[in-house]
Amino acid sequence: MDVIDSKKVDQNFKFQIAKEEGGEGILKCFACGSCTARCPEMDVKPEWNPRVIIRMALLGLKDEVLSSEFFWICSAHFRCLEKCPQQVNVKEVMNAVRNARMFEEQAEDVTGKKAKKTLDLDFKYKLIKDESGKDLYECFSCGTCTAGCPERELDPLYSPRKVIKNALLGMKENVFSNKFVEICSMHHRCFTQCPQGVEIPKLMNAIKNIAIKEGYSGKTG
Repeated sequence: MDVIDSKKVDQNFKFQIAKEEGGEGILKCFACGSCTARCPEMDVKPEWNPRVIIRMALLGLKDEVLSSEFFWICSAHFRCLEKCPQQVNVKEVMNAVRNARMFEEQAEDVTGKKAKKTLDLDFKYKLIKDESGKDLYECFSCGTCTAGCPERELDPLYSPRKVIKNALLGMKENVFSNKFVEICSMHHRCFTQCPQGVEIPKLMNAIKNIAIKEGYSGKTG
């Protein structure tokens, strides 16, 4: 177990998260692990552990939390909420952590400490204007598409949900460079299982169309 350097601890970090809409639940968590036991993301990657992320946030390990991938891919299945004795909505807490991360990036960009990856907040609007991308707003990130995706047999990190969430956040560079966009096939297993009827292959085609228009041809592979 690594030793925690008290000089790198931010005791106010948990309160920063709690001030965000939906983040107040973090102060009710006593790290019982019920969320982790029910989390489907851990089947993909053991490091995606909600209890560990929340525990680190409560301890003030801000850098470790904000460098995690978990808060980007945490979905809206609410299995954790169903079992949590404190009724902590992990999804909402992770959204609050995401907002804290984006705030930090903006602050770093202003001070010049780090180069901020540019967010294209109009990217989602470009997608829905494409005939193939009109379903984008129907997605609420439940993760059904990722759970049933046969492409994950090639690589367990392939995730249509992650691509869609990145698109909604305006993380255009991440979307264009994601290999899943290129290899997504027309099996329609995701479409038949999606509660919203989102056609993932069409969305991926819309992304490829925009990538080509903006000169990113060949960078999605």
